[in-house]
Amino acid sequence: MPKRSDVKPWERQEGESAKAFEAFTIYAGLGADRSLRAVAQQLGKSKTLMDRWSSTYGWVARAAEYDADLQRKAHAEAVKKARKMNDRHIGIALKMQEKALEALAKTPAESINTKVLVSMLREATKLERESRAEIVRETEHKIEAENKESTLVDVIAEAWERRRNGEGPDE
Repeated sequence: MPKRSDVKPWERQEGESAKAFEAFTIYAGLGADRSLRAVAQQLGKSKTLMDRWSSTYGWVARAAEYDADLQRKAHAEAVKKARKMNDRHIGIALKMQEKALEALAKTPAESINTKVLVSMLREATKLERESRAEIVRETEHKIEAENKESTLVDVIAEAWERRRNGEGPDE
């Protein structure tokens, strides 16, 4: 396999046989139930072989990177859906405000049920305010997270790179 610097830790590594990579794929896919013994049983191989492959190809760190990547993708999808929801809520709130103002403009002063009108405007502006505030909070959290020092994922990624570059063990 040609050496590539863009190989992700959960992809097949340089020098890793197809069988060892298949075993790693099973290992990574086990998630919380991950164990070398389980991989050995699934493949009908010895645990000793799984120990050797795991040690040689850094399965623990690679699986941690794989898990972190899945979490990042799930989080990004959740954020995307939350933003769509907030945009939808803001749109609803603006339409409610518009309808309340239209009703106010069309209704003779003596016929206005101020209690209903005020309630509708209050709820619409509250919904808009809450939705916009949620976007601001989300942005603040994102900025705070970006400004933090190293995360566990960063530490694992750095250790993995050092190991790949032959700069010593990552233990």
